[in-house]
Amino acid sequence: MKNKSIILLPAILLFSFSIFFFNKYVNFDTLSAILFIVITGFLVIINRKKLDFQILLKISKLPLLYAVLWRTEFGLKFMDRFASRFRELIKLLGYCFIGFGFYGMIFISINMIFLLFNLFLSPKEASQGVSLVLPLTNIPGLGYLSFWHFLIAIFVTVLIHEFAHGILARAHNIPIKSSGIGVFSILLPIFPIAFVEPDEKKLIKEKDVVQYSIFAAGPMANIILAFIILLLFPYVSNPNLSAPFEEKITYPIGFSFNDVMDDFSAMKQGMKPGMIINEVNGVEVLSYQDFSDEIGILKPNQELTLDTTNGTFTLIAKPSPDNPKTGLMGIQDIRNERRIKDEYKSISVPFFWLKSLIKWLFLINLMIGLINLLPLMITDGGRMLKTALEKNFKDAKKANKLWVLIGVFFIFTLLFALVIRYTFQFFLL
Repeated sequence: MKNKSIILLPAILLFSFSIFFFNKYVNFDTLSAILFIVITGFLVIINRKKLDFQILLKISKLPLLYAVLWRTEFGLKFMDRFASRFRELIKLLGYCFIGFGFYGMIFISINMIFLLFNLFLSPKEASQGVSLVLPLTNIPGLGYLSFWHFLIAIFVTVLIHEFAHGILARAHNIPIKSSGIGVFSILLPIFPIAFVEPDEKKLIKEKDVVQYSIFAAGPMANIILAFIILLLFPYVSNPNLSAPFEEKITYPIGFSFNDVMDDFSAMKQGMKPGMIINEVNGVEVLSYQDFSDEIGILKPNQELTLDTTNGTFTLIAKPSPDNPKTGLMGIQDIRNERRIKDEYKSISVPFFWLKSLIKWLFLINLMIGLINLLPLMITDGGRMLKTALEKNFKDAKKANKLWVLIGVFFIFTLLFALVIRYTFQFFLL
C-alpha cells in the first residue's frame, strides 16, 4: 500500500505548483489541464483500493512511470454482439489487416533507419521532423494542440484501437477478461487510456495468422479512421484547403507561417511564427498565391517589405541551399488565413474549435496507428514481429534475443532523434 500511496503526493505538489504560477500562465486551456490532473489525482486517491497500479519505472520508492487501470465490463456485450453478427466478415478484414500491417511495419521501419542515417549526416536538419505531440504546445508543422483537443482525440483514438482488438478476438472466440479506462502517468496522471484485456493464454495458442490479425486490428482501425476523415475533410492534410462552409462564412486576410529558418532574414529581423502577412512592397496580398504572383521567383539579395499584424519588416532574400539561383526569406510551413464574417461571429468559436478537433482526430489516429506498427517491445507491431520470429526460428531464445535487439534499435533511434531535436531547440532559445 505504501508504494501506491506515494503516487498520491504529486497531485498535491502539482496543485501548489499551479497556484504559484497561476498569474503568469493561466488561461482556460491551461486551467483545464491542471484541473484534470488534480481531479484525476484525487479520484485515484479515493478509489486506490479498486484500481490496478502497474508501475513501469521507479526511482527509489517514487514511481516515475506507471499506469492506473480501472477494470470493468464496459463494451464487452457490444463486442460479443458485433463479432457474432459479422463474424466471417470481421475475420476476413482481420486477415487483410495482416498484409497491410506488415507493409506498414516495413514502411515505417525503413523510414526510421533512414532517419538514423540522416541524424549522423546532418543532425540538425534530420531532427526537425521529430517532435513530441503534447497538449498546450505548438508542434512544428502542425500548430497548437489544445488540452481539450488532445483529450478528446486521444480518448477516441485509443477507444477505437482497443475495441478493434476486442472485436477481432471475439470473432475468433477468444474470451475478453475485462475492459476499462485509466491513465498513464509520468509522475502525475496525465494521459487518458482505454484497454481491452483478452485471455492471453488462449491467444498465444491460436494460429499465427489469428494472432497477427488481432494484433494488427488496433493500428489498422486507427489508420482506416484517419483515411475516412481525410476523404470527408481534405483540409486536415492541407491547411490551405477550406473546411465545409468555411468559404461562405469567412474571408481571406493573408497568410501566416509556423516556423522560421536559422540564419535567414526573417529570423534576424525578429519575425515570429503566427504573424499574418497581408502586404508585400505596399501591395495587398490575401493569400500566399497572391504573394507568389506579386513577387514572382524570389532572387538572392532581393529586398522585400512585408506588412504583418505585428508591424512592418524589411527582409533581404538569401540564396537557397538547394538552388543558389533562388532566394528564401526564411519562413516555413505557410498557410492561408481567413477571418469570420461579422454576421457569423456568433459561431466563430465553435466552428474553428470543431475544425481543429477534426484535424487532430485525423493526425492522432494516423500517428498512433503508424507508431503502433513500429516493432517496439510494447507495440502491436512488436507483438506481430515477436510472433513471426517465434514461428520461423526453431530456437525460441534466439528469436526473443533478436526481437529485443530490434526493439532496442528503434527505441534508441526515437530517443536519439528527440534528444537532438530538443537540444538544438534549447540552445536556439
